[in-house]
Amino acid sequence: MLEAWAGLRPGTSDGLPIIGPTSLPGYFMAAGHYREGILLAPVTAQLVAQLVLGEKVAYDISAFRPGRFAA
Repeated sequence: MLEAWAGLRPGTSDGLPIIGPTSLPGYFMAAGHYREGILLAPVTAQLVAQLVLGEKVAYDISAFRPGRFAA
């Protein structure tokens, strides 16, 4: 064997990424993109930058909110 590679591609139980502010003030999440991480990186970066800067977010990201798994 000349080469091996293993990568972590974390996903969520509902298949959607986690994007948005957390319950801790000033902390934001962008995770769980699974296989589409490299493809979604530009739009995720744009959304997180808008959130951090307090700007209007370009898309409806309510389906991706971090708190959706809380009981």
